[in-house]
Amino acid sequence: MPVVASLVLLSRPSFGQVRVASAPAEPSLLNLTSMWSRASVIGDLRELRARPDHLELRVWRGFGLSETQAVVLRRMDGRWSASLARVLRCETQIPRSVADTASQTTMRRYVSEARRNCGTSVVDVTPGSQIIATDTLVVRPLDVRESDIDAAWKDALNAGVLQLPGRVKQSSAADDEVTYLIELRRG
Repeated sequence: MPVVASLVLLSRPSFGQVRVASAPAEPSLLNLTSMWSRASVIGDLRELRARPDHLELRVWRGFGLSETQAVVLRRMDGRWSASLARVLRCETQIPRSVADTASQTTMRRYVSEARRNCGTSVVDVTPGSQIIATDTLVVRPLDVRESDIDAAWKDALNAGVLQLPGRVKQSSAADDEVTYLIELRRG
């Protein structure tokens, strides 16, 4: 099972700058997770303004034929919360002649229209059509006791989440395998 790890740490909390302690060389799945996160309520870990006691662990799973989702454990202002983030594909169909001549503003409008159809694939693609597709990250809070989240955090620490390498060499290139990406921020 391939694993990619990215550890993001705050270098000096008072300055709000992020020091990346371990991250894979580009290109990486971190580009995707950052894009999805930035456009959602959870935000990009590297860009979040956070206090020195902030802790956040994101465990992403998928990136192949299975749905991509993440469990997010966050301790902010001394309180734990947990969320489930799911990546949904959003699609709409437009005539190719429209897509070929559409302005950027028009294409953004079609992407917005695709977002209104998240989770529903276009099944009857007509000849001369183009599919406009984008992804969106749907985040919902999980109803979990803080003590259980704290225990999960401690389990992750005991399992070695702080010692994960920036990249693990893959033994195969199968598209149907599940890939994990770990993001961590302290401070």
